[in-house]
Amino acid sequence: QRRVHGIIQIMLRTLMHAGRNLTRFNQLTFNQMLFFAKLIPVRLGDLGEGTKEATIKEWFVKPGSEVKEFQDLCEVITDKLVAKIPSSYAGKIVQLHYKNDEICQVGQPLLDMEVGDHVQVKEVKKDEPAKHPAPPAPKKEEPKAEAPLHEEAHDNVYTTHAVRVLAKQLKVDITKVKGSQKRGRVTKEDVILFAETGGKASPQTTAPAPPKVPPKLDVPVASKKDKVIKLTGFKKAMARSMTDALAIPHDNLVDEFNIASMKAARKAYMDANPGKKITYLPFFVKAFSSAMIDFPIFNSHSSNARDGDGHSTDYVMKSEHNISLAVDSPSGLLVPNLKSVQRKSILQIHEEIKELVERARKSTLTQDDLTNGTFTVSNIGNIGCIIGTPVIFRPQVGIVALGQIRTLPDFKIIKGESKPVPKEIITSSLSFDHRFIDGATGAKFITRVKQFVENLDILLLNLKQSSSNQSTFDPVSYTHLTLPTSDLVQISVVAVSLKKK
Repeated sequence: QRRVHGIIQIMLRTLMHAGRNLTRFNQLTFNQMLFFAKLIPVRLGDLGEGTKEATIKEWFVKPGSEVKEFQDLCEVITDKLVAKIPSSYAGKIVQLHYKNDEICQVGQPLLDMEVGDHVQVKEVKKDEPAKHPAPPAPKKEEPKAEAPLHEEAHDNVYTTHAVRVLAKQLKVDITKVKGSQKRGRVTKEDVILFAETGGKASPQTTAPAPPKVPPKLDVPVASKKDKVIKLTGFKKAMARSMTDALAIPHDNLVDEFNIASMKAARKAYMDANPGKKITYLPFFVKAFSSAMIDFPIFNSHSSNARDGDGHSTDYVMKSEHNISLAVDSPSGLLVPNLKSVQRKSILQIHEEIKELVERARKSTLTQDDLTNGTFTVSNIGNIGCIIGTPVIFRPQVGIVALGQIRTLPDFKIIKGESKPVPKEIITSSLSFDHRFIDGATGAKFITRVKQFVENLDILLLNLKQSSSNQSTFDPVSYTHLTLPTSDLVQISVVAVSLKKK
């Protein structure tokens, strides 16, 4: 009994000691738990749209940082978007593999992290990049037997019946002619050469043309005082896009718009809605979209389809008016777009422009914001320029640059005399793809836009009622205004507030 009692006491003391150890283990700090951790690489995942690389814009962590699951590790920038990379695990940062402004390829490790030993990590094989499996190696083609050429091979001479007839006519012994083609086949050129030279000149076998060597370009050499700037992110995308644009035959048209009607409508709206402001840009965006209803070719994308000579064979006419805006942001030139402008009022367009520009300057644009634009409006006037020659943003077929508003004299006949009257104008520079749009169509389009800009009441009257472009009056937007129906300038305020079903 004493022995049994002693064994029971030893077992109880062992269990109590194990319990105290378990309690201490549960109270271990995060750093102490890393004693049982393993080191894993955190790779740059697939960012979509065929993106192969990204530039590190900013790190949110550093070596030694403790991170939680889904915590943002860094912000990267590609030629299409800005994205934050979250952590898939909780752990401790050990090493960063890249510095700010350096480029990381998709599938490569961004950093090394220590995680708990219990974490299941799906490792990527060394010979298999993340989400980008290597294409299968091309199979070596076995040499194929040559197709029969209806040749005759008597006398050990491979040739056609027509060549034998030619040899007889020229009194040439075809067995003495050395063929220039594969397997010694004799052609009519070989027979003619033999007849002209008496067999003294031997035919030269056709040798493959030497590969073309690209011309050597002068590479600028930077001195110690110079600074080499590497293109990354959106600037790299702009360089690529502008290079591609060189393949587009541009046509340019310039016109001036009198903004008196637009100015009056803008003032009337702000007077009726104290504290609210609206810029001129949404008026222009709506005017161009409305003109595209009559000239839908300007709301198109060029196609990659080519004929045998490499020329374009068709284009895609888009159903939605996704108007792109050229935005000067800290990251460089961005071209986000407003979706379905033809379905929205000028006020809706104004609010969406403000949101889009703000997100562009904060680098929070989404991939959807930067894709599927159909026509671009560039407001160069807010910087101070008067006129420009904008470059088409592929695959779009048109772009317009709006210059600075200026006050110029307009001579009118007043009481029989020509007198200068001040007018406010803005210059519109339209560029379009001359492969698909001829000059006359471009002139008619810009004239239609001018008609809408200078007469907002005409823009109001031309808003069509259709399934894809349906406009109705929203009582909330205009019943509180007292509008004299005889004053078309006041009626234009209603056009500003038009909303779509």
